[in-house]
Amino acid sequence: MSNTQSAGMVGGGLGALTGAVIGSQSGHAPGGALIGAAVGAVAGGAMGHAEDHRQANEAAIMQAAYEQQSRNALTNFDLVRMAQSGIGDDVMISSIQTRGGRFDLGTEALITLKANGVSERVIVAMQQAVQGRPPAIVGPAPVMVPGPPVIVEPVPVFVGPPPPPPPVGGVFFEFGGRGHRR
Repeated sequence: MSNTQSAGMVGGGLGALTGAVIGSQSGHAPGGALIGAAVGAVAGGAMGHAEDHRQANEAAIMQAAYEQQSRNALTNFDLVRMAQSGIGDDVMISSIQTRGGRFDLGTEALITLKANGVSERVIVAMQQAVQGRPPAIVGPAPVMVPGPPVIVEPVPVFVGPPPPPPPVGGVFFEFGGRGHRR
């Protein structure tokens, strides 16, 4: 049921009730109810129609924004072209963040992206954009260079306050933070 219909029904009901009460004071309750119902239905319908019109305008604006964003959204092909043109990862990730994307992230598509020069950082940003999360800032992978092991000598030693001296004869115990000898 539209806002026009529901508001018209509510307005008609309230108008009939109000008209009947006012009409009963003058001895014309049925006539007052009819007049009140008509006036209430027209007023309620007009208010409901205005709300329907406002909602339709909002829906049209949202649809236009969605279509504009879809036209500007990046695709796998756009990112391959960017990578092959030498555009850096940070610029590509920023483009994903600002323009969004319609990405194919299937296995074959990921292999094709990688084979065409799209970095793993950009692919991760694509995956995160599809999941609705902002891309994580991922640094370059650490480079492991094989070589001889590095030995640090002498072994590092912790330097701190010296331990308390051992008790001399008798039994030493601590109670309430204070040492006692017996």
